Amino acid sequence: MDKAPFRRSAVGGDSHGHLTEEQRRERQRSIQLHMQLLQHASGCRNNECPSANCSKMKNLLKHGATCTTRVQGGCAICRRIWALLQIHARQCRRDSCLVPKCRQLKEQLRALAQQQAQMDERRRAAMNAAYRR
Repeated sequence: MDKAPFRRSAVGGDSHGHLTEEQRRERQRSIQLHMQLLQHASGCRNNECPSANCSKMKNLLKHGATCTTRVQGGCAICRRIWALLQIHARQCRRDSCLVPKCRQLKEQLRALAQQQAQMDERRRAAMNAAYRR
C-alpha cells in the first residue's frame, strides 16, 4: 500500500511547472491584460465606460473593499483580487498610483527585501567568521 495516497501539488492549486511554453505565454498575456484593466478601472470615473470589462473590474475592486469574509475567511473573489494587487505592486514603478493598496504592498515588499538582505548579510558574516577560525 502506498504511504502517500495524495498527490502533492504546488501551493496555489495549479502546478506551473507542467505548463507548455504556449500555455505560459497565454498566462503571461492574460496577467498583462488584467494589469492593464486593473490600472484603467482604478482611475476610471466614467459610469458608461466603453472599456469591455471596466465595470467588472470596478465591481471586483468594490467587493474587495467591502467584503467581510476576506481572504483569511476563504473568499475566492478576494483571493483573486489580492493576487492581482500583489502582481501589480511588484511591477508598479509609479510614485502616485491609483490602484488600491499599491503603496502599502510596495512598502511591504521593500520591508521584506530589506529583511532578507539583513538575514543574508548575517549569514555571510557568520560564514566568514567560521572560515577565519
